[in-house]
Amino acid sequence: MLRGRLLRITLLMLIVNFAFNWGYWGLQTWLPTLLMEKGLSMSSSLGFVALSALFMIPGYVSASYLTGRFGRKKVFLPYVAAAAVSGVLFAYSGSLTQLYAANFALSFFSLGAWGVWNTWNGEFYPTALRATGYSWATAAQLISTSVAPSAVGYLLARATGFSSTVLFITAFLVVALVVAVPLPETEGRDLE
Repeated sequence: MLRGRLLRITLLMLIVNFAFNWGYWGLQTWLPTLLMEKGLSMSSSLGFVALSALFMIPGYVSASYLTGRFGRKKVFLPYVAAAAVSGVLFAYSGSLTQLYAANFALSFFSLGAWGVWNTWNGEFYPTALRATGYSWATAAQLISTSVAPSAVGYLLARATGFSSTVLFITAFLVVALVVAVPLPETEGRDLE
């Protein structure tokens, strides 16, 4: 995994896993608190989160359908890009309607992309290394899941504000997008 052509794939895969996970969990962990900064009560914030979760399902389904037609990479990249744009729109939402619409789009596209990524990510390595590669990917995600909530909590404690915090988190989606571009398409190809 750390030699030849696999070294590049391993490094890119680890960065995408870390950044993509940060871009999701950094926001989701603190979403109720962030929404309270926008004037929602705690119960309204939790209802907002629950409604947003409903948009994950069609995100998964649409990405699954489109992947079969166009390939993993051609679905993953636009879905992550759309999630990042939705994150920016969420950061600058001026009304409750805009806040809901942007976060619904963010949920739809980010979870659709997750569905693609979790499959695509497991296909980068030959069979002899596939389980090890996938476990490294999971380790990168777990590290990110451990660090992101604390880092975002620190930002919130420093009173950086809603928009700045959401934009900081969204920047990780952009990193995941850019770093995923050179990864190989695996849809329809025989695995080694």
